[in-house]
Amino acid sequence: MIQPNQDSLNSNPDNVGNFNNIDNFDNLDIQNKLNQKVDKIGNFSLNMLRSIGIWRSVGYVFLLLFALDLAEILIPPQFLNPQWEFQVLSALVERIAIPFIALLLIFSGGNYLRKGWEFITLMSLSWISLFSGILFLLFVPLGIVNTIRIDALTNQQIEKETTQRLEVLQKVEIRLRDVQNSKDMQTLIGEINAGNAPIIENSQQLGEVKTKFKEFIDNSRVQTNKQAEIVRKQGRKALLKRSVKYNTGSLISGVLFIMIWQMTKWARVKDKINN
Repeated sequence: MIQPNQDSLNSNPDNVGNFNNIDNFDNLDIQNKLNQKVDKIGNFSLNMLRSIGIWRSVGYVFLLLFALDLAEILIPPQFLNPQWEFQVLSALVERIAIPFIALLLIFSGGNYLRKGWEFITLMSLSWISLFSGILFLLFVPLGIVNTIRIDALTNQQIEKETTQRLEVLQKVEIRLRDVQNSKDMQTLIGEINAGNAPIIENSQQLGEVKTKFKEFIDNSRVQTNKQAEIVRKQGRKALLKRSVKYNTGSLISGVLFIMIWQMTKWARVKDKINN
């Protein structure tokens, strides 16, 4: 293998100059690429700063729209009504993404390029976030209590309707016992069956009709109780699913609101706003 002659390289100044030129060219190329990347980052940051005012404006609009929805949800108030309170909780959780997006847009950029009136607004929104977080956390036990109360009210309503139907069947059964002839039987069936009653020709047919009618009453009583139980179970299952969904959403929302309050401490510190 041929070894390079170091003395010949050192004795030839042109060779040294060529190596220096190559190194300088590489350094210039790297520097140009770095400058291009810095320029791109600078242009991107400048464009972001130009659009930050739009973000904040959209955030304020979102917050205003949510306030209008909130007024519609709360007016007219029906405090101590478990169904109304549960509906309010469900409506708030369904729309909770709107204020979160609004706060994200409004607080973006910190104090940079803020107007004078925004200092009070940002500080107020920060404290409102804390208040909202505590409120949503309190909604959780209230939602659980309202779930129990709604379930009890629903059961009472089902029990009331079932009792009314059973009472009607009981009255019909009493009238059936008092039937003495074909005419009375036809009258009773006609009242229940919208005027349609079979023709009863003899006492044997009368006995058969009374027996079948008694079986109809017994079957109706059993079906009424079964239907009430089915409605009760289905209603309870649906209520529990909604309760878990909205109470969990309320818990998460409360924690996130408090986190926003903690992360916007800068908005509560009275300082000169950067322009």
